[in-house]
Amino acid sequence: MTACGAGDAELDRVWLALQDVGDGVPEVRFDPAMVADLPEPAQRFFLHAIAPGTPLAGAVELDMTGFLALVPDDEPLSLEARQILAPPHGFIWLAVAGGGLARIRGFDRYSDGTGEMRWELFGFVPVVRTEGEGVTRSAAGRLGMEAVMVPATLIPGSPYAPEGLRWEGVDQNRARFYFPVDSEVVEAVLQVDPEGRPLRVEALRWAEDAEEGRTAGYDLFAVEMAGDFSAGGYTLPAAMEAGWRLGAEDEFRFFLAELDRALFH
Repeated sequence: MTACGAGDAELDRVWLALQDVGDGVPEVRFDPAMVADLPEPAQRFFLHAIAPGTPLAGAVELDMTGFLALVPDDEPLSLEARQILAPPHGFIWLAVAGGGLARIRGFDRYSDGTGEMRWELFGFVPVVRTEGEGVTRSAAGRLGMEAVMVPATLIPGSPYAPEGLRWEGVDQNRARFYFPVDSEVVEAVLQVDPEGRPLRVEALRWAEDAEEGRTAGYDLFAVEMAGDFSAGGYTLPAAMEAGWRLGAEDEFRFFLAELDRALFH
């Protein structure tokens, strides 16, 4: 069986490279003292997300099921997806959406400093094949926000944190983090509940005019989260909804999923 199951040699190479980001990195176990100087909401997040003594991990593989809407007001398609996520190095998100005559499969990717989207109907009819500066910028924004799913990458001084990562407080339940991904610095706000459970992460992310009537540019992107999914000493959100301008009158809420598996590397 191939590394990612997509039957693509280049995706296999990237998938294995992202799995192996910890190769040669000395083992470091989580100690609450590592986050004692961070804003209080960030401290709560880490204490909820990582059990004391857990080895820090720089990558996670995720399996998820849910629904995906391709355009606003369309009926959502059923979704099954696998992902390798290793901020700030990259991610691959493989998915199959819909069924029958509406079955679409493909991937979103960020690796080696570039982003790409490739989606096909029936596995061979191209629907979306795009890359370039805008796609790369958007994918980098996604990668920085999804660092919430690999908590060790958000601990300043961790062997998996990017140089230049920093936190600042916003209020009693929100903290802002700055997460460099190559030339893009993702500025995201994380909201947590009193126990530190993540509820929402939002940032201005590049949008490649995918919605009718809109032009390319930075727009508010947000992920709302709920529940707990525990694996390997980590506690991640069990369910997620994502989209553009969540909470506004013109929101485009296009992604809803629940975690089925998490494996940390």
